[in-house]
Amino acid sequence: MISSYTFGIYPRSEELIEATRKNTENLDSLFQKETEEYISAQKNANLGFVSDPLLKWDDIFRPFSNLETVTPTALNRIYEMNTFYRVLSFNGQTFTDDGSLVQSNLDLSLLPKNRAAAIPEPFTFAQRHTSKEFKTKEDFTINLAKMLRVEIDSLVESGFEVIQLLAPSIAYNKEVDFGVVSDALKIITDGLKAKTILHTYFGDVSTKIENLLDLPVSGLGFDITKTPTSSIEKHSFSDKSLTIGIINSFNTAIEKPQECINQVDEINAKTKPKESYVSNNFDLEYVPKEFAMNKISVLGEIARGAKDV
Repeated sequence: MISSYTFGIYPRSEELIEATRKNTENLDSLFQKETEEYISAQKNANLGFVSDPLLKWDDIFRPFSNLETVTPTALNRIYEMNTFYRVLSFNGQTFTDDGSLVQSNLDLSLLPKNRAAAIPEPFTFAQRHTSKEFKTKEDFTINLAKMLRVEIDSLVESGFEVIQLLAPSIAYNKEVDFGVVSDALKIITDGLKAKTILHTYFGDVSTKIENLLDLPVSGLGFDITKTPTSSIEKHSFSDKSLTIGIINSFNTAIEKPQECINQVDEINAKTKPKESYVSNNFDLEYVPKEFAMNKISVLGEIARGAKDV
């Protein structure tokens, strides 16, 4: 048996989508109901860590639009998906943040003690948003890291044991300054009393794995629909945890547990990770609710069936 968790935004039901469009009187109760259902599904699947389904998040950056120094601007496409996010313009060189932005958008009362939270890592954040005050993306990235550290410290104080650092731009961008990435991540992880797992998705990181292994994080997560397992298996993870994004969030086909268990066991046998996890490969919001529920259950089954490392 190995550990497991999900990360990212979950799908809204058709009923909730329609209620959101019409801003109906029962909208808040519907959000609450579906949040409870998803958290219960994770508990029932015996996932190692449980996360908020983020149903009120329109994108992974949206809570930060509430900063006083931020102005929401145009919509931009999320990489090559048919979904969009709101570009945030950061005004000023100091990002005022008391650490409540992410927490205030989570339902802490419903989460068990074994809780995980997702937050975009600084490089991805800087690549997808703008600032007129900083002359370089490097300076912007470092200052975003300082802001994110305040948020993460607050999450850890509230009992979050795993911080999932979402890193799609590290995978998607052809050119990545890993020196800047490392410097930014040091700000986030130095002295942090929680596990940090950097999740790459929306691109093949086969040629970047050596650089990723040098980053100051507890572990790495891979979307194995983009990064071939053969590339991952070439590397030792003896001092890093390894998360295998085995559940495909862009396909309604339900994974076959035993096939996935065999695949996970083979990867772990070759990489010998310090710790092993299974998860979704990216946000489950791209499949309908009923399929997401089934995939959560299968994820738990895979984790229970896989050999311990």
